[in-house]
Amino acid sequence: MLGKYKHRFCNNTKAMNPNELIHLGSRKKISASSILMLKADINYTLIYLDDGKQILSSTTLGVLEKRLKAYNFFRPNKSLVINLAFMLDYENKVTSNDIVKILLKNDLKISLSRRRTAQFLKIVSPILFVE
Repeated sequence: MLGKYKHRFCNNTKAMNPNELIHLGSRKKISASSILMLKADINYTLIYLDDGKQILSSTTLGVLEKRLKAYNFFRPNKSLVINLAFMLDYENKVTSNDIVKILLKNDLKISLSRRRTAQFLKIVSPILFVE
């Protein structure tokens, strides 16, 4: 039951400057605006880009999350960090025991942990506008 919403993320995060590059480790730098999501793989991080490419970094997810904290990124569960600019919608259940799902640009549904649901709704709810 995904509704039709228009997302505007104009909160107190930095505007994504395409010229500003984020250090991913091992001499790799990339624009934060081109990162779709980051996925943990033990002590490695798999970085998914908006053009479909993937980069494997030896930098842990926690370190990369700190580097991207000033931008429009959110950690929905312990193994993922997503770019909220690529979020299309989210599925919000009525009861508190159900899991909220986030729908990304690539039609991927991501589960939101129960402990991070309130923080996510606080970030997203004030900036949703019904079409």
